[in-house]
Amino acid sequence: MIRQDILQKFPDLFGAKRVNGRDVHVERAIEALTRELEPEIEAVLRARRALLESPEPVSRKYAWPAWDEAFADPLGGKPWTCRQIVQGLVDNFLGRESPWRWRLNDEVPIPEHVHPARNPGLELTGPWHPLDMAFNALNSAAPMNMPDFEDASPPHFRPDGTPSTEPVGVFAAMQNAKEIFEGRWNDRPYEVVKKGKTRAYRITKPPAKWPTRLARPPSLHLRYDHVTVDGRPAPGMVVITVLWAFNNFDALVRAGSGVYFYIPKLQTPREALIVERLLSRIEEMIGVAPGTIKAKMLYEEGNAGRQLPAILWVLRRRLLGTNVGRWDYLGSLIEMWRDDPQGVFPDPQSIGMATPNMIAYQRYNALLMLMAGLKGGELANASPIGGMAAVMIYQAGDPYGRSRYNPLALRAMAVDKIRERLLGLVFVPDGTLPPGEAPTLADVLAGRVKGRLHDCYRQSWVASPEAEYVGAGNAPLQARLEHLQAILDAPVQTVDVAGKPVPTVPSGLVEAERTLLQSRGVLDAKGRIVPRVVTRESLDAPEKLFTAELWDAINRPPKGDVTIEHVQHSFYMAANYGFQILNGNFAAAIDDYELKLRFMNDLATYRIYVSWLWSLVRHEAPITRDGHLLRQVLTEDGVVLGAKAEPVAAGTRFTRELFQKVWTYHDEWTNAFFAEQDRRGDPGRFDRSKAPVIMELLRRQLLSPRWIQHSARVLFVVGQASPQERTPILEAIFDLPRADVAARVKAGAMPASALAAHDYALDVFEG
Repeated sequence: MIRQDILQKFPDLFGAKRVNGRDVHVERAIEALTRELEPEIEAVLRARRALLESPEPVSRKYAWPAWDEAFADPLGGKPWTCRQIVQGLVDNFLGRESPWRWRLNDEVPIPEHVHPARNPGLELTGPWHPLDMAFNALNSAAPMNMPDFEDASPPHFRPDGTPSTEPVGVFAAMQNAKEIFEGRWNDRPYEVVKKGKTRAYRITKPPAKWPTRLARPPSLHLRYDHVTVDGRPAPGMVVITVLWAFNNFDALVRAGSGVYFYIPKLQTPREALIVERLLSRIEEMIGVAPGTIKAKMLYEEGNAGRQLPAILWVLRRRLLGTNVGRWDYLGSLIEMWRDDPQGVFPDPQSIGMATPNMIAYQRYNALLMLMAGLKGGELANASPIGGMAAVMIYQAGDPYGRSRYNPLALRAMAVDKIRERLLGLVFVPDGTLPPGEAPTLADVLAGRVKGRLHDCYRQSWVASPEAEYVGAGNAPLQARLEHLQAILDAPVQTVDVAGKPVPTVPSGLVEAERTLLQSRGVLDAKGRIVPRVVTRESLDAPEKLFTAELWDAINRPPKGDVTIEHVQHSFYMAANYGFQILNGNFAAAIDDYELKLRFMNDLATYRIYVSWLWSLVRHEAPITRDGHLLRQVLTEDGVVLGAKAEPVAAGTRFTRELFQKVWTYHDEWTNAFFAEQDRRGDPGRFDRSKAPVIMELLRRQLLSPRWIQHSARVLFVVGQASPQERTPILEAIFDLPRADVAARVKAGAMPASALAAHDYALDVFEG
């Protein structure tokens, strides 16, 4: 069931093992768990697609659950209704005993090192292959680390053209983790040749000071074709959770840690139940109490928000907190509204975490974690986690000297985490406050108003390990409550960046920053921190939580423009990220020519921009502001889209003809970019032959009426396909009915890989 080349390259990962004194077998566990869970995985993926394809209005098909809708209890007993689950959440918030009261992590306490409120600071995410990336993660000052096997994973396939000696990345990352945890790299360097020079990397911290590690397995919709059960690709989530637990449990426990996971892209309680069953069965196999394997969850699906209390309830034995997975969340909202011509989103570039709908999303996440995590009046049993800061800093050797823009990245990091920390301040007063009174943080800390203050957002994500960058984000998350106001009010310090003053990391707020935070309700008119006030009376019944106002706040498309410049920018991001995926690079650094910054991107990048562009083409959405199509130009920052080519007036529809112009100007940019690399003598990291492949793929994907949920799956199948297979695969996915594909495969007119690709991309389970 394990492909032979994987077994030969990574024999230590597989076979019989002794874990926690129990005899286990990796392949047999994967086989048993796949057979147990596969029927339900198929069912939930079908349900996802059925919901997306339902013709009902968005407000109806994504409405709050009916109060009498029932959900299976993984702890046994009768199903609970939505009303009972939310009533139990309300009762826990009020400190009221009832038959329905529940809270998170009541069976196995949370270890201090993995507690999201007691080990504050950043969570560094990224792949653990190549090995130097794992070393950088362990050497980082971020107190949490997420070895990624999902959106920023090493590749789980071998890209076409890659030498057969190159390992499949996910297994190389798993091997790296095993060797590191077993101490095989404690006293020796890892040497690698980069740009013609040998570089040596070492782990510089003792194991006791390493960050806590939570592995992110693949989502339920991802499959590994190099691991098969009954002749079919196994669910990636099953493969990774078994490999991580069986190979690392003993070493992690000896080091004072444990096996912990970060669960991505759950949409429903039924999907959460699959995860709970999977982790419970692994606990059973290795002989530990249910709830020992702790997990965090990315709240990154709009569909999850409407059912989030029930999802938390299903995972109540082990859930540490929910993370605001901002990028996928935005992509999921665009996806939810994709069929509604009135639901076209504005430019994704204009929707940040300070946009009102994203503020509401972060506050909703914090409120539910507060309600589910309270014990004895303290936020002791869970806590929310902030979202990703994906801006990167440029290295000093950047050929265009773009490290001059680094102060922008560092300040963006600091302000991002300051805003999250302030959004997580929730004050529950003991009594009724006078009308219109909004106590400040200083009032609460001085005891001038009575009640309980909860400091919810103490952890948040970062994508890059540079010490200066991590320090900028750690500081506001780790600061004492009584020091927060002083951080905001510190003297303003700026540095010059391209002729403009940019605040430094330790600077107090400048006027624009202060005004934005005031508009979002976390500062008052005098610039004083104002916690969110949540009274007991405002949440003393389930109906007061699930309101029409809250649904609108977290789900409705925000106001804004659709500009031709941002259409081009979106295509640029999708094409550049897709190009890197076809080359096997999931954690992709891309230069944003508009913002003068470099961003770390993962699969969410492709999802956001492809979803948005597809919806524009589908509805021939109008451009809402006069602008210009841009063509490539060589600037001091490299080759960018910056020269005005032709005007596009407000009201112009985004037709296929206009799409073709966007496509053509990007193709021109690509050629100029490669020519500039040649001029500088830079061979580049990636195979240029994949550039026309992503261009053709995007043309088909964006012009096809067929919607691909989790659209990067197309990149995976095309990325490993031979040149001869690519065209039939694209035809099978985007153009042909399944019956036609099956008939052509049977007749020998199409390769079998075309039918497999069609079924994988479209969640078809037949035969």
